[in-house]
Amino acid sequence: MLPAVLTWVVAAGTTAVYLALGAVLDAARTGDGVPAGALVAVVVGVVVLAVAAFAGPRLSLGAVGPREAERRDVLLEQVFRLGVAYRTQERSGRFVSTATDGVERAASYEATFKYPIVASLTVPVIALVGLGAVVDWVVAGWLALALPVIPLLVNGFQKLFRGVSVQYRMTARRFAAQFLDAIQGLPTSTAFGRAGAKGAELARGAEQLRAMVMRLLARNQLVLLVIDSSFSLAMVTAAAGLAMARLRDGAITPGQAVAVVLVSTVLLEPLDRVGQFFYVGVGGRAAIREIDTVLAQPATAGDAAGVRAPATSTFHVNPRPADAAEAAPDGRPEALALDRVSFAYPGGRPVLDDVSFAVAVGRRVALIGPSGSGKSTVAALLQAHLRPATGAVRVGGHDATAVPVDWVRAQTAVVAQTTYLFTGTLADNLRLAAPDADDDRLWEALAQANLADDVRAFPDRLATRVGERGLSLSGGQAQRLAVARALLKDAPVLLLDEPTSQVDAASEAALVDALDRAGRGRTVVLVAHRLSTVRDVDEVLVLAEGRIVEQGPPDRLGSIDSYYARALDLSGAGPLTEQEARP
Repeated sequence: MLPAVLTWVVAAGTTAVYLALGAVLDAARTGDGVPAGALVAVVVGVVVLAVAAFAGPRLSLGAVGPREAERRDVLLEQVFRLGVAYRTQERSGRFVSTATDGVERAASYEATFKYPIVASLTVPVIALVGLGAVVDWVVAGWLALALPVIPLLVNGFQKLFRGVSVQYRMTARRFAAQFLDAIQGLPTSTAFGRAGAKGAELARGAEQLRAMVMRLLARNQLVLLVIDSSFSLAMVTAAAGLAMARLRDGAITPGQAVAVVLVSTVLLEPLDRVGQFFYVGVGGRAAIREIDTVLAQPATAGDAAGVRAPATSTFHVNPRPADAAEAAPDGRPEALALDRVSFAYPGGRPVLDDVSFAVAVGRRVALIGPSGSGKSTVAALLQAHLRPATGAVRVGGHDATAVPVDWVRAQTAVVAQTTYLFTGTLADNLRLAAPDADDDRLWEALAQANLADDVRAFPDRLATRVGERGLSLSGGQAQRLAVARALLKDAPVLLLDEPTSQVDAASEAALVDALDRAGRGRTVVLVAHRLSTVRDVDEVLVLAEGRIVEQGPPDRLGSIDSYYARALDLSGAGPLTEQEARP
């Protein structure tokens, strides 16, 4: 608000200087000595308005950075609350545009336009009070009749060009999404000989954005023309006419008449600001609406009021065994469960229909089924990325809606179908799971993930840069790095979401061995397509058309006419032989 206060100071200082100049002119005309008070008013007024005029814009611009950071933090927190569901609905480039250019424009609008324009709308009151008190209340009263026109014009300009500003922001976001898609999909476009076509598509998008910017700028010039050629000229002309009339009547002096004309220019402050910052104003308001749309979306899986992390859970009823050979007896506590869960994505048919199953602590369960049967949805429910429409999801013996989302996710380490690696070093990506881990701990995790030898072969070892999205690593190396991250997190549940589907046969053996080692002593839920990774689990759940249709140990399901047995035959994996089944 300080720049707004300085706007008032500038107005008051300018008005005082103009009124004092009128007194100086009268003194010079009559030959009387210049009043000391008028000289002091001129000097002090000039100094005060100069300091305020210098400091105001700089304070406004200085506030842009902190406001931008604050808005971006709020926006990113909201996106994290919205979670994976929002990520699948919104194009990355569009959100990046909102979080960068949109936030910048919104912050500039709020810091340099929003509050100063509010202050500017009251500036004419300051000028007219000063004019009436020092010169003539009649002139001030007549000029006050024009005051209601000023906010009407300001509001009219905003409404007139609102549609253009919204179209501009939509065009900017669409182009940002196109550009990011083109960069990320460059290898695919090149492979299919469509790089030129993609380039032409980007060129058309850029031309649309350029045309929209020029439309905005053209309207900015139109606003300036309307302000300068009509209202401003009319205001000054009216002030001059009033001054001449009152001078003819002897109500004011020639110096005061000049002061009236000068003070009338102060009344134009709100419109001057609109003209100077019109482009910032329309773009900023559109960006704020865009940001508010994101902030208004309800979180798919937010925390209920008053939830707290539980003091205990079923994961700690019995110590985790050191390895798979020390399996706990039957009747062990429940680690994870879906209890009569149904779920449907917005506008879609039900994905899960009355699904129930439980996974005991330390057990390994595989979830298989045809594509689209709801396997990944189950994984998302267990991680609290989604909430069931009906039924309950329990983690560690607690209803997932009765404990914080962060607590639920802290219980699970995930190795996903595709590993996302951030631009940086191997160590940076490993410490995502354990920020305080030293190098020895990182090497231990890499060794357990069958990746230590590969990393030692790199010239920079742990300091090796993985490239954007981990493109400098092979698919198998990236997946084993994900296993190492899961080991570093050391959560009681290991969720494997089709982790071998993106690696070749040569890498699969090392990855499967690493996954087997990572699962020792933990509760494991494996979402699988490749059945070679399923045969050593304790139980198989077959999901089809949103329901559990088969359930049991793999050796029993493999020996009867079941989906699992037929899938084994088609995959060529075959059931476990007696030698393979022997511990």
